[in-house]
Amino acid sequence: MTDTPEPGEIDLDTITLSTSVIAVNDRPRATTDQVTHDLSRREADILLRSYREPGCFPEAVRRLAMRHLLVLVGAEESGKRLGAIALLSRMSLAESTITVLSPAATALELLSATDYGPGQAYVLHDWIAAGAERIELVNLARKLAELGSYLVITRNGGPSQAVEVEQPWCAPDPGELFDLCLSTYGPRAGTGAEQLADARNQALTLPTPAAVVQLATRLVRDGEPAR
Repeated sequence: MTDTPEPGEIDLDTITLSTSVIAVNDRPRATTDQVTHDLSRREADILLRSYREPGCFPEAVRRLAMRHLLVLVGAEESGKRLGAIALLSRMSLAESTITVLSPAATALELLSATDYGPGQAYVLHDWIAAGAERIELVNLARKLAELGSYLVITRNGGPSQAVEVEQPWCAPDPGELFDLCLSTYGPRAGTGAEQLADARNQALTLPTPAAVVQLATRLVRDGEPAR
């Protein structure tokens, strides 16, 4: 995923990680209906335009490349969703589209009832499966490796017994994320150095990456908010 659009080419307000892009039906799904959405390369590039890699990112890239399956585990709202897309964008893929799978799928359904194509990327956000069997996830990793495909799953909470395919996740440095948002989009005309400094200090106290981006949004130039 390397063809990043030029600034202003796509309306950032229309592409978010909200339910408008990753639509998840809360009703029970049949095992043959595991796909909820396809995320295009262009949509992914827009989402990653101001992405700041956390300290755990290089190790996650290495492990995903080796195992083909990676479950990101950590606190809620720590950037796992966008991290999953960033990780997949680093892999060598035959297809640039990322297929979004249903979070209601069990480990067994992911292994036996999901149709994976060769050389493709898959993501599953906010996995809600309880008590996933380690052997099923290990076998799923082997299946994906045979196909040359990749799957990144995000899950809130702590590690499980499936340590072979799990990666503890951490949020990016809030100050670095704030700086990246401003350098990518540029501060709004008339924003003074003191105002920027005060906002950056405030960013250091915020609990989540989303809160940092929301703060930066109020300072970027008119018509091009950080997302």
